[in-house]
Amino acid sequence: MTAPGAEGPAVLLGARGWEHAGWRERFYPVGMPEDWWLTFYNTQFGCVFLDEATWQGAGDEALTRWHDETHERFLFLLEGDAATFRPAALADKALVLPAGDPAILWFERDTDLKRISAWLQRQDASPGLRFLLSRDADLGQIERVTTLLELLGW
Repeated sequence: MTAPGAEGPAVLLGARGWEHAGWRERFYPVGMPEDWWLTFYNTQFGCVFLDEATWQGAGDEALTRWHDETHERFLFLLEGDAATFRPAALADKALVLPAGDPAILWFERDTDLKRISAWLQRQDASPGLRFLLSRDADLGQIERVTTLLELLGW
């Protein structure tokens, strides 16, 4: 998302993973099978961050299924460093980056929205995508951040 009329990087909202038990029947519709959760998640978010153990342990079949269950602009943010090999099944939908990459702003339940707003409006932000990621998957804070993005015109 790029702010209307603004020069600068696009910002994608997401979370660390999509398989959160606390999201059952609060975020995911009642009765939705867990194997449909990614498909639903990708209708609400632009990216997901997966730690190295999760995505490397998934296997080619799962990676291919994840690719096929997400829209063409959805991004998998795969934890790793510059030497980490990006899996072929996700090549066109994945970025490999460390959890501490400066393009990521992690937020949690108690993160001050003013901090997020200041990060979004930074004039010195590097070009390219930036990512707002929920570390603790707190739905209330994700909703507040979504509202903030809308109020700021992102």
